Amino acid sequence: MKEQPQRLSRREHYRALVSLLIIPLGLIIIVRASMAGLQAWMLIILGLAFVVLGIVRLRAYIQYKRVQGSISEKG
Repeated sequence: MKEQPQRLSRREHYRALVSLLIIPLGLIIIVRASMAGLQAWMLIILGLAFVVLGIVRLRAYIQYKRVQGSISEKG
């Protein structure tokens, strides 16, 4: 039974890493699309969506870690 929380922890760390990598990807898309001009407005929106998704996922991960920390302090 002790292996399952470890796997969950690895999964959460992996999700945080992916979230950290999504943000620069979105920024790269925005910069490259803005060099093409306004005709690439759809790519700029896609880049913004990646950045927002990464930030939202990181905030969710941080809240999850806070909840886990408060549960372990109480237990």
